[in-house]
Amino acid sequence: MSVLQQPTAPPTPPEPSQPPRTPLWRRWTSPVWIATAAALVMGLLWARFMAGVTADLSAQFAWADFMAKHPGSAYNFSWYGGIHPASYSLLAPSLMALFGVRTIAVAASVLSTALLTVLLQRTGVRRPLPAALFGAFSLTCDIAAGRVTFALGAMFALAAVVVAGEQRSANWWRVSAVALCALLATTASPVAGLFVDVAAAALLLTKRYRTGWAMAVPPPVVVLGTAALFPFSGVDPISASTAIFSAGTALVVALLVPKDWRAVRFGALVYALGSGLTLAFETPIGMNVQRLALIFGGVVLLAVLSNEHWRRVRSWRRLTALIVGFGVSVYWTITANIVGIPTPTPTGQADGLIAELHRLNAEQSRVEAVPMLNHYESWRLADAVELARGWNRQADVQRNPLFYDKTNKLLTPAGYHDWLQRWAVGYVALPTGPTDTAGVAEAALVRTGPSWLQEVWHDDNWRLFRFTDAQPLAAAPATVQRADAAGIQLTVSAAGPVQLRVPYSPWLTVHGPGGACLSQDGDWTKLTVTAPGDYRIDARYQLPRGSAC
Repeated sequence: MSVLQQPTAPPTPPEPSQPPRTPLWRRWTSPVWIATAAALVMGLLWARFMAGVTADLSAQFAWADFMAKHPGSAYNFSWYGGIHPASYSLLAPSLMALFGVRTIAVAASVLSTALLTVLLQRTGVRRPLPAALFGAFSLTCDIAAGRVTFALGAMFALAAVVVAGEQRSANWWRVSAVALCALLATTASPVAGLFVDVAAAALLLTKRYRTGWAMAVPPPVVVLGTAALFPFSGVDPISASTAIFSAGTALVVALLVPKDWRAVRFGALVYALGSGLTLAFETPIGMNVQRLALIFGGVVLLAVLSNEHWRRVRSWRRLTALIVGFGVSVYWTITANIVGIPTPTPTGQADGLIAELHRLNAEQSRVEAVPMLNHYESWRLADAVELARGWNRQADVQRNPLFYDKTNKLLTPAGYHDWLQRWAVGYVALPTGPTDTAGVAEAALVRTGPSWLQEVWHDDNWRLFRFTDAQPLAAAPATVQRADAAGIQLTVSAAGPVQLRVPYSPWLTVHGPGGACLSQDGDWTKLTVTAPGDYRIDARYQLPRGSAC
């Protein structure tokens, strides 16, 4: 080469090839987007045409209204003499009060569908869309049945499983995120927290220890901490058929899922064991145990069906079992959630009753509203008077066992008379429509016309009776001026102790002259005052708690 010749530049290396971009239309037609859109459409249709005050939605609306009107109150006096909102849910009532019950329900269902579809795609199922769409349907059925609080908890539970990932090792960011989601799931719904621990057991049994323990620890910490701060005890009845269906679905899943779905198999076996234990022991879980199988059992079976190579079926028995199992799951999902939902009651149906209760000064005692089939009374009357009952099955069974006595030895005229006195009931309201199963015998007894129940008013929807042998809500020398959802206003004419027929809570606080204080007196609360005057009993979130003697 001549020294005058310019050196040739080295050839430019070719640019690395970029992976082809997924077309926008293909992204929008992915299973996640299709299933999520389907869940949104179904949720909006439900919210527009079906979401009335009925069934479990009555409780959701009642808790949302209570939290909206009394956000600082740690005790709801309008149900069962007093019950802590935190014992129901730490998170859901506030969110429902802030955004609305229907909004939270639809949002939880839609986001849960998206998370569930992500999990289905991770399994490598050949056709995940059918199972994802059935999941959207099942989750919509869940909110249609009124389980909004559980739907919110299930959303966070699914998020915990998604964040946990598939790897055995996990960095601390992933572990922390899993723990946070498990914590939020339990604060939203203790039942969802229980199912988080089922998933945690599956992770631990497949040696994914970091994410397994991150998922396992928060639920019991939240439940035990809540029980210590906000004491509550209750029992939810469960039928043998419910326990058998739940455990049976889990066992079918464990037997039929592919061999490499080890976490699903272990989780199903743990859940089957738990379903059996709820039948063997009385717990607050009871009928709620069915929810995991009710929502996700059919989804898993359909995912397995969608993964089959239909032209290369090796076992027709297995295929038949999958089809039958899925068919039973569909039937169960529809009948347990949608069939039999009571017709919502028009909002103003109790306006006349409320006006009459105010005219009679019924807010100075409690009112027993025989529970309607749709539990409308637990929402509509709760802001007007203190109800002797409400809509919490666990509390109702624990505090009012006579309505659940299968021997019919407790709910007699004498037993009912004593129960009305015990709970300081001044009036009994009897709906003309159908009643809850725990109100059928009571309604029949009231209709017999005991001498100590005098009918004082009626309209097309209600009959109102005065209980002539009523005991006062506050014993002498106190007189109740008004009792509402947030507290009791009373006048005490002399210093000394006063028994209040209010279940004791460490959050109860007394406001008034002198050094008044509160203490537990058996099942009730004792107010001790050092001077006569006007006092108010309420329960505010504050530290130290309450006005203990």
